[in-house]
Amino acid sequence: MLTGVPQIAIGTRSAVFAPLPKLGLIILDEEHDSSFKEDQRSPTYHARTVAAWRAELENCPLLLGSATPSLLTWASVTRSAEFLSFPGLESPEEPTPKYYLSLPERIAQRPMPPVEIVDMRREFQAGNRSIFSRSLQKELQRLIHEQKQGILFIHRRGHSTFVACRSCGYVMECPHCDVSLSYHYTQSGATQLLRCHYCNYTEVQPQQCPECNSPYLKHFGSGTQKVAQELAKHYPSLRCIRFDSDTTRTKDAHRKLLAQFANGKADILLGTQMITKGLDIAAVTLVGVVSADGLLNFADYRANERAFQILAQVAGRAGRGDDDPGKVIIQTYSPEHPVIQTVQHHDYWSFVDRELAERAEFNYPPYGRLILLRLSGLDLGEVEATAQKLAEVLTPENDDYQLLGPAPATILRVADRYRWQILLKFSPVNPVKLPGLMELRSHCPSSVSIMVDVDPIQW
Repeated sequence: MLTGVPQIAIGTRSAVFAPLPKLGLIILDEEHDSSFKEDQRSPTYHARTVAAWRAELENCPLLLGSATPSLLTWASVTRSAEFLSFPGLESPEEPTPKYYLSLPERIAQRPMPPVEIVDMRREFQAGNRSIFSRSLQKELQRLIHEQKQGILFIHRRGHSTFVACRSCGYVMECPHCDVSLSYHYTQSGATQLLRCHYCNYTEVQPQQCPECNSPYLKHFGSGTQKVAQELAKHYPSLRCIRFDSDTTRTKDAHRKLLAQFANGKADILLGTQMITKGLDIAAVTLVGVVSADGLLNFADYRANERAFQILAQVAGRAGRGDDDPGKVIIQTYSPEHPVIQTVQHHDYWSFVDRELAERAEFNYPPYGRLILLRLSGLDLGEVEATAQKLAEVLTPENDDYQLLGPAPATILRVADRYRWQILLKFSPVNPVKLPGLMELRSHCPSSVSIMVDVDPIQW
């Protein structure tokens, strides 16, 4: 890279640090994707922010591409953005020029696929107990007759999301995390395994309830494995490839599985969020979202944005051929939800207007900025006490910023470490004075770690 000869560096988020001596262009494709954010280890950063800094320093263009731009990017480009820019990126005298280039139509003016919303409450009332609605069943049969391909999306891997006792209600939980264990199916007659999706702890499913010794343990919820089982049971002639983090662990597994599907060696590509972007296969005429509800109603101000992006992206996989506009079926128990309604009409602009108005009301980005302090340790009492002490240190003397917390993290314990957090919310216009990282660490015992995440995207 240091030779200076014309070259292109292609990579993941860390590629933004590539030491190219004559940098002339930076491109972030799918700039809305949360994988551009590093928040698991210090220092935390967002590749989009670093790319903007490098483009400013190198005086080169930065190209951000997405069919569903993040609201931060959309607002900074399309609206008067004196309060939307990251400090230090622009000077008021010479603002960096920004341009919005749209592609309002598909290639060759192909129409967007129609989206059908299926109310699963009515399916239940009609006596349908399958995870596939009658509309989706009909379209799967049509795939068989017309020898086309389809994509089925569900947001969870594994077979069932949790295992519970039907006698006493006991739920099998991870001994190291405050989450339930998910059931993972291997093969018929094989040992039934329960796995934690946070620390990867695995145990054999017991024959009886550990709490009341009842034999009536039941699997609840659906993941990719269960959907694959149901497909094989009801549509044995449909060849299915399961595409999730369990089936793509080995080297080149991603490429091999996608190549098989693109070459027509399977009729259904079933997967998680990994299949929602980048697939351009003409034979795909059906996209089915098995359960959209798992994407909604999270305690996160970005939940609606993330749900819209995923659903709109996966819907865009259908109808990319010349002879069939394709069809999208979204199954949900909340058909009236604003996200579902805007996805149905491919109406990104209405979604943006509504979402930005809600964020403005509560001063969330892009109308405010956030800093999240994450504390973790092996002793719950020590972590909580440290969080309380830091909250006292950070309590503002005036109204420069708002301190929320301290509070337990959404999942209190992960891999035997207890987690508390403090959220700071402040205006993007007026600078605030906060203690430095070293001062904050001086208030933490050596057994409690602290991580500072500027502009967090999840907590």
